[in-house]
This record gives sequence, C-alpha cells and structure tokens, in this order.
Amino acid sequence: MKFLQSKSFHETKLLLKLAGPIIVGQVGQNLIQLADTIMVGSIGPVALGASAFAGSIFIVFLIFGLGILAPTTALFAKMQGQENFPLGGVLLRHSLMVAMGISALLMAVIYLLIPHLNIFGQRPEILSLGVSFFKIIAWSIIPSMIYQCYKQFTDGIGKTKVGMFVMIAGVIINVALNYVLIHGLYGFPKLGLNGSGWATLIARTLMAFAMILYVHLHPNFSKYMTEHWIHRFDHQMVKNMLRLGIPTGFTYFFEVGAFSSAAVMMGWFGAIPLAAHQITISLASTSFLITLGIGIAASIRVGFEMGRGDYPLARHAGFTAIQVGGIYMGLCALGFFFLRHWFPTLYVSDPDVIQWAARFFVVVAIFEIFDGVQAVSIGALRGMSDTQWPGIIAFFAYWVMGLPGGYLLAFHLGVGPVGIWVGLLIGLIFASILLTWRFHLLSRRYTESSVSN
Repeated sequence: MKFLQSKSFHETKLLLKLAGPIIVGQVGQNLIQLADTIMVGSIGPVALGASAFAGSIFIVFLIFGLGILAPTTALFAKMQGQENFPLGGVLLRHSLMVAMGISALLMAVIYLLIPHLNIFGQRPEILSLGVSFFKIIAWSIIPSMIYQCYKQFTDGIGKTKVGMFVMIAGVIINVALNYVLIHGLYGFPKLGLNGSGWATLIARTLMAFAMILYVHLHPNFSKYMTEHWIHRFDHQMVKNMLRLGIPTGFTYFFEVGAFSSAAVMMGWFGAIPLAAHQITISLASTSFLITLGIGIAASIRVGFEMGRGDYPLARHAGFTAIQVGGIYMGLCALGFFFLRHWFPTLYVSDPDVIQWAARFFVVVAIFEIFDGVQAVSIGALRGMSDTQWPGIIAFFAYWVMGLPGGYLLAFHLGVGPVGIWVGLLIGLIFASILLTWRFHLLSRRYTESSVSN
C-alpha cells in the first residue's frame, strides 16, 4: 500500500502513460515490415529475397537518419517544461530543415550506391528485382523523416497518441495498398514486388501529410505556432541539433550494424544456425520494441524535468524508467528461457533449427535484462542532451568488445555459433553498465549543482 502512494509509483504511472502510445507506434512500424514480408512472400522466394536484400540496406540509411532526429524529442520536452511554447514551433521548423538536409544527403549516397549493389554478391535475379524495389522505397526516407519530426514534436509535448493513431492508419493503408498493387486488383496494374515498394512510399507520404495537417490545423497547437515559418533561420539552433543528433545517428548505426554483422558471421556456419539465429533475433527484437518505447518516454520525462529545473526529479525519472525497462525485460527473459524449445516451433518444424534456437535463447535470457537497461539509459541520457558519450560507449561496447569477443569465441575458442550470441551479450553488458554509470554521474552533477545553488 505504501508503494502505491510513493513517488516511484507516481513516476511509473507517468512514464507508462507516455510510453503506451509510443509502444503501439513502434509495434505498428514493425507490423508494416511484417505485412510487407508476408504479402511479398506470396509472390515467391525470389521476390522475398530481393525484398530482404533491399530492405536490409535501406534500413541502415533510415535508422541513421531517424537517429539524427531522435534527440529533438527531449528538446521539445524541455521546452514544454519551461513553458516556452513559441519555442516549440521554432524547434519544429528547424528540425524539419535538418530532416530535409539529411534526407537529401542520404538520397545522394543511396543513388551513388545503387550502381554498385552487385558488390554484396547477390544472385542476378535477386539483384535485378532488388534494385528496382530499392529505388522506390529509397524515396520513402523523405516522408519518414518529416513524419518523425512531427511525431517527436507531439511526443515531446506529451501528446503521444497523435503519432500512434497516424501510425495505425498507416499500417491499414499499407496493407490495403500492398494487397491491391502487388496483385493488380480493382483495375490497378499488377506490379509484383514493386507494388509493395509503392505501397510503402504512399503510406509513409500520407502519414507525413496527416501529421502536418493535424498539427497546423488543430487549435491545441496554435500556441506553439506564433512565429511565421519563414521568419528567421537560426544557424546556432541547427548546429546544436546536429551536435546532438549526429552522435545519436552513429549510436543507432553501431548497434544495428553490430547485430547485422553477427548475422553475417552466423551465416559462415551454414543455413541451419543462420535460420535459428533469424528466429531468435526476430523474437528478441519484438520484445525490444516495448523497451524502446520506455526509453523514448524516459527522454521525455527527463527532458521535461530538466526544462523545469527540477534536476533531482529528472534523476529520479531516469532511474525509475531504467528499473521499469529492466523488470520488463527480466520477465521476457524468463519467458524465453522456459519456452526456448517452443518458440522456434512457431516458425519451423526442423528439429536441428529448433535445437540451435533453443541454445541461443539461453543466452538471450541473460542478455534481455542488459538490453533493456542500455536502451532506457540511452533515452534518459538524451533527456539530458547527452549524446556524444553514448555514441562512444556504443562503439566500444559492440565493436571493440562484443563483435571481436564473439568472433574469438565462435571461431578460435571452439564455442561455435553460440559464441556469436555470447559476444552480443558481452557488448550489451558493457553498454548497460557504462550508460547507466554515465547517467548516474551526469544526473548527480546536475542535482548537486541545484542543491549548492
């Protein structure tokens, strides 16, 4: 009963209220990819392989771009805490400038890469289909970045349901367009795999327009839009956004790149361990979506209290979020361990694949907790506008300790495929400890400065 009346319970309620719609949005994003995979799979294995090939390259660019925008959520939350509402519109305008600049840069790099996609060693039929599909979905970077700008604005001011409802609508539109354009129904041409690409591009474009119209037309946001949008350009604000965003983009890149590299190394052991790895990472990634939502909510709560100047409460909010993320992932860990022989049967019936996946799940059961802690710690640090150290820590944890450790265990110390997963575990242990320690030091410094003043 005492806990229900405590400061921690109140903070947990605030956190989960923010995190709920964000989590639904994260799951919705995953559902778009799942729907694409299922519907493209109905065309045949070549189309599915081409989709996977193009998608795996595209996601690296998209994740990097979204990572650069990620810290603006905390800037909006800080503005809300300061009650400096006109600054919200100024921040939104400048974040859109950054998004357009980054999108143009990413598109330029993509089109320079397209003639050289054969370096990835794909079969000619996969490459031919994949390049055509890649050219279409590449353009969805622009609406995705615009949507993200507006979503981070609405999330940052506590209106997290806006992005959630737009994402749900986007999932429905994407599924419907996939169904129509892939198979050529209701008078539309039969576009096959390219139809899925157009469905994704159209759905993401409509989502961006929906966010633009809602924010600029709804009276709830009028107090943020007091300045004319072609009023002034603040070079320092853009510079600050890039100073915070570029390290975050690389943080995302280092983590996603490490897991992608682990999949490449697993492929060196053959098709069966690789299939087991894909099953394991698919389920582990699904559990991670909720933690990611908690991490975004942590950045909002910490950023809001930083804006109010209540540094002790910002510290408390961050550590409460870290505890919630750790507890949730601890429950997931128990599920993965005790159901490790059952989960793989949802995907395959091959006994060898099931056995390998069950071995991997033993390691996953350990690394889940560390994965949850590091994800939420990064969010809490973003709330304090600390992005450079998380990038350095991510590089050290995954590329200095995790991947080399996994390679050594798997190929030189006789551990085999499980060693790659142990390497990922090592990386997550280092990341979670160092990121949490960084948040402890930084939040204590702010707290002590507020007490001394």
